Amino acid sequence: MIQSVNRRRVLQGMATAGAGVGLSSGARAQQPLDNLKILVGFPPGGSADVVARHVGDKLAPAFAKSVIVDNRPGAAGRIAIDALKASPPDGRTLLLTPASTVTVYADVYKNLSYNPFTDLAPVSLAATFVHGIAVGPMVPAEVKTLAQFAEWAKANPAKASCGNPGEGSFPHFLTLVMAKALGVAIQPVPYRGGAPAIADMLAGQLAALMLPDGSFLPYTKDGRFRVLATSGSAPSPFYPAVPTFAQQGIKELVVTEWFGLFAPGPTPAATVAAASQAVAKVIAGPGIAEAFANFGMLPKANTPAELAALIKSEAATWGPIIRSTGFKPLE
Repeated sequence: MIQSVNRRRVLQGMATAGAGVGLSSGARAQQPLDNLKILVGFPPGGSADVVARHVGDKLAPAFAKSVIVDNRPGAAGRIAIDALKASPPDGRTLLLTPASTVTVYADVYKNLSYNPFTDLAPVSLAATFVHGIAVGPMVPAEVKTLAQFAEWAKANPAKASCGNPGEGSFPHFLTLVMAKALGVAIQPVPYRGGAPAIADMLAGQLAALMLPDGSFLPYTKDGRFRVLATSGSAPSPFYPAVPTFAQQGIKELVVTEWFGLFAPGPTPAATVAAASQAVAKVIAGPGIAEAFANFGMLPKANTPAELAALIKSEAATWGPIIRSTGFKPLE
């Protein structure tokens, strides 16, 4: 049985994570924008939408008198990025998107319609999260570790499957790396998002599922799912008794994903800096940590330069890993 979350300890850690970015002492006061649009490339109700709406609510009215979230789902988040690329670089349009769209999509798609390094101007991180693998009713209750899951998969090759929220997503690649490290054939099964994959695992039609670990919270409390490993450098605060992939021998699976905010590429640096500083205040402010905790996320802000460096580092790291899996880029 997964241990319940020590909520107070988790929230204290989140507050610490969110407070790491302060305002520049030289920042000058400015009049709030009349309106601000935050583009999100995924449907309402998902993690990206939740982050955008909580941040947007807190940005009003000091940074912008009116803030709306504009959902542009489709093409795994790329439609919203194209919309940002076509927006005026005046600070009135931002994009909230997961790391994968700007770090690995160049290796996932043959013809990407945007350059993540020039068409998007990094503003700030908003939230971080780790991934986890969970098993459901199809897998016997005694399977509680990666090694035990590997043994079960070898004995049940026709059932050895692991769902993910989409082909080319981080969970998809984590599954490929995990299977290779465990030395067992595990069939990755892509879905159009996490919700239908969860439904299939609950119904006993899917053995395992790789998703952001917060996705499993409603189902681990009553034992319907069992989380076997998480991808952080330390155990997830939401599953403190569950060892990480690295602690179970898969050293290369140390991954923290994130949601970040971006402006159109040509946006002036001063405009980007003002947005970044406003986001930092929101992330460190009251209510955000608790709201994000419900979705298994930690609030975190950083500077435009820090976010740009993070993107370059992760792209350089994951490109070779993706190519080593034999993944064929998508159209």
